[in-house]
This record gives sequence, structure tokens and C-alpha cells, in this order.
Amino acid sequence: MTLSHRLVLGLLLVSLAACTPWTRIDPGSRNESRSNDYTLDLPLGWVKRSTDTNDLFVTRDGPALNYIVVNRQPHDRKLPRTKRETRTDMLPHEVAELAIAEWKSSEATANLQVLSNVPLMIDGKPAVRVHIRFKSDRGLPIERVMVALVDARGRLSIQYEAPAIVYFQRGLADFDAMVASIRFIPRAKTTGN
Repeated sequence: MTLSHRLVLGLLLVSLAACTPWTRIDPGSRNESRSNDYTLDLPLGWVKRSTDTNDLFVTRDGPALNYIVVNRQPHDRKLPRTKRETRTDMLPHEVAELAIAEWKSSEATANLQVLSNVPLMIDGKPAVRVHIRFKSDRGLPIERVMVALVDARGRLSIQYEAPAIVYFQRGLADFDAMVASIRFIPRAKTTGN
């Protein structure tokens, strides 16, 4: 092996070691805290993507088979397709209507069927849970559950998606436990002069 081959092989090994995009979730790494905003417990046995544009992205069997994504956005950040914004005073059913309109405007989920749309509470805050089913471009039935809310800090959504056959039911309890574990961190009170 020539020196140049050794250098190329060495650089390849170093770059592969630096690119570990997934971390297994174990009891010691289960609790996540985000931006002095909220904490939640990630599902054991799943893996977390180390770098992602969302707050959190976890999967059990690979992103094509199931995933949970958590995203916090400010109210003035427009939704990508409908270009609409959220407001602090929105009711849970209005948040659901926005999400459904956003999904219907996407070619991938335009054929969606709403299975349920119910209010719930997350750590004392009003939220909504929307469950939909749609078919992929290859005809595979996919199910998605989104739990979302708006508050003074913006909009928070936790979304679980998987093929309806086998995978959806397999991860649903983990998703529900993750949502139930959310706790909001109170903002520090500032004193006036």
C-alpha cells in the first residue's frame, strides 16, 4: 500500500468516525431539555439524530419505517406551504385546522383522511391531537399523529409517522409516553427597576 493510499484510508476513517449521526437512547440519555423551554423523556431503544433542523428527531427502525419529530417554531415563522402564521390566542381546533390545511396542500398527503381530531392537555396547556391516514405514492398506507399547541413562546408540535401495517401500532405507545412526559420550564421572572 502506497503512502497516498494510506493517507486516503486514514482520512476516510477519521471522517467516518466524526460522522456519527445517530445516538442510541438509553436510561442515562433519555431526558431531553430544549432551549430553557421544555423537557421530555425520549423512548428507550430508539435512536436520536445528533444534528437535525428540528428540535428532536428519533426513530426506532429507521426514518423510512417510523419516526418522531419535535419542533418548536416562533409564531411569525410562516408554515411552509400555506404561508400562514400561528398566534398565541389560537384555540386547539384552530391549530388542527392549520395542520390539516398544511398537509392537504402537500402532494404527498393530499389524499389524507382524518381519523381523529381531539383536544387534550399537555402539562396544563390546551393542545390538540390529530390522527390522519394517507397513502404513499406507492399505495402504502401511512398513519401520522400530531400533538400540537401554541403558547407565548410559539408553536410546538410532536409528530409520529409510520406505515399503518405493523410499524404504526408498534411505536404508538412510545409516542404517547413521550408526549405525556413533556414538562414546560417556567420562564425566569425579571425584576423591574
